[in-house]
Amino acid sequence: MTQQEFDVFKSDYYAKSRKMRFDQMLDECKKQVLQSIVNPFGLGAILSTYDKTGGNVDTIHNVRNGIYATQEERDVYTNRGQYDSDNYHKDKSYIAINRQRSQLKKHDEAIDYMTGKKIGINQKTDLDHIVSAKEIHNDAGRVLAEIRGESLANTEDNLALTDASLNRSKQDKAMIDFLKRRDERLANIYRLEQKRELKPNEQKELEKLKKQQEINDAKALEVDKRARDEINKRIDKAYYGSRKFAFNAFQTSSLEGIKMGGQQVLVLIMVEFFSVLFDEICDMYHNGILLEEKKLLQSIKERICQIAEKIKERIEKKYGELIQVFGTGFLSGFVSNLATTMINVFATTSKRLIRIIREGIFSLIRAIKIIMFPPKDLTKEEIWLEAQKLIVSGVIIGLGVFVEQAIEVFLKSIGMISFSEILTSVFVGAITGVTIAMVMYWLDTRQKSIEQMRYEEISKLVIENLPMLIEEREELENIVIEIHQNRLLALEKSFTDYCMAYEYCEDENVCNALNRICNLWGEELKIKTIQDVQNVLENPNRAGKLKW
Repeated sequence: MTQQEFDVFKSDYYAKSRKMRFDQMLDECKKQVLQSIVNPFGLGAILSTYDKTGGNVDTIHNVRNGIYATQEERDVYTNRGQYDSDNYHKDKSYIAINRQRSQLKKHDEAIDYMTGKKIGINQKTDLDHIVSAKEIHNDAGRVLAEIRGESLANTEDNLALTDASLNRSKQDKAMIDFLKRRDERLANIYRLEQKRELKPNEQKELEKLKKQQEINDAKALEVDKRARDEINKRIDKAYYGSRKFAFNAFQTSSLEGIKMGGQQVLVLIMVEFFSVLFDEICDMYHNGILLEEKKLLQSIKERICQIAEKIKERIEKKYGELIQVFGTGFLSGFVSNLATTMINVFATTSKRLIRIIREGIFSLIRAIKIIMFPPKDLTKEEIWLEAQKLIVSGVIIGLGVFVEQAIEVFLKSIGMISFSEILTSVFVGAITGVTIAMVMYWLDTRQKSIEQMRYEEISKLVIENLPMLIEEREELENIVIEIHQNRLLALEKSFTDYCMAYEYCEDENVCNALNRICNLWGEELKIKTIQDVQNVLENPNRAGKLKW
């Protein structure tokens, strides 16, 4: 092969490879668009309808913001009962701790937790709920965790002595709100002090404000934070360690897995259905709707039967793939629900974010699956490329969801409220599908294909070994030529000897010449003399013919 022939071959080879990839991209675009249209109109719309802001499992963070996953828990909070101060202040724990702190006061060892100053023996004090009992009673997280309000409020960490005036001023407010309100009212001190004569209520207010000036803000806030942290720890431990939370998380994750797995299976079936349907429509366009001059209704009936038969054949061929798709969908739905639940422990997820999490985890699981259980005919480079393609497709889908939201808001702003969701789902879904297919094509073309790598490897081997192979071939050719010539010479000489012996009736020389000819093919003459002929004829077991 000349250099010019090699260049032509190489150009044709890569041109063919690019064309195959381009055709594959077009086919993938078709499938992606079909899948994008199938999802919003049917299965995807159904699955997304059940997405909830905050996920499917109630979390302490969400319920404290009024977001419930179940109506049952919302009803439980609504029916929690009214706050009754007596229930908290007459509780056994409160009485016991109050008695203990009173003993400290008698021994001049009590400290005011708001001011940080020692409490006088005769000073009027109260045992204050640092986090107010009313706030704890109305805490949705406490109700969700099914903790008795009295046991949560009346603990060593949440009860502390303070001046009675400060306690009554604070009431049921959180410490930060109480201090903020106090700062707003401190300006009244100067106003009241400028008056020549104060009314009884004004004098009382002035005394309260001056007392509140003694509060050590940093100390009070530190104690409040410590009490809140301890309460939250108890609530978190009680709820997130409960069977109720574990059961709800497992149950909802299993349901999401079944829905996601079923969706993937049905999407695959419906994509095959539309592919067969479009092929049949193309056939009707090119060849007409009638089949072999049959009537219209009969032709339509037969075409419908053909569509059903083709779909059946395709599904039967993809039975194993359907099982794998369901398994991958189930796992991604299960994991995405758990991930959404974990996120909602700290922050509330929107419906769009839940969809992004689901699609992202679906792509991630598929990528992990192809890395851990790769097809046998793929190299390591191809495995990582396929995993990269799956992750990139998940990112594109996530971006598509954000774009979908923006377009939907725009359509609603111009009055297209009724069709905004469907239009954005179809349009953005189709664009996203085409984008994924084109990006996959770009990733393929920038990577070396398996054919290209094999070609380069073979070329390298040929370049390294070609001179040696040519030399060996030439040696073999010389050996073959030499053997062939020697055999021809031997054959020619044997025939010459045979002719001379035959002419002079020299039987022995005739036999020797013929025997040398047989020897050239690795054989030997069996019958050499007349006695050999006689022995064969007299043999009773002979077959009737002479055996040469």
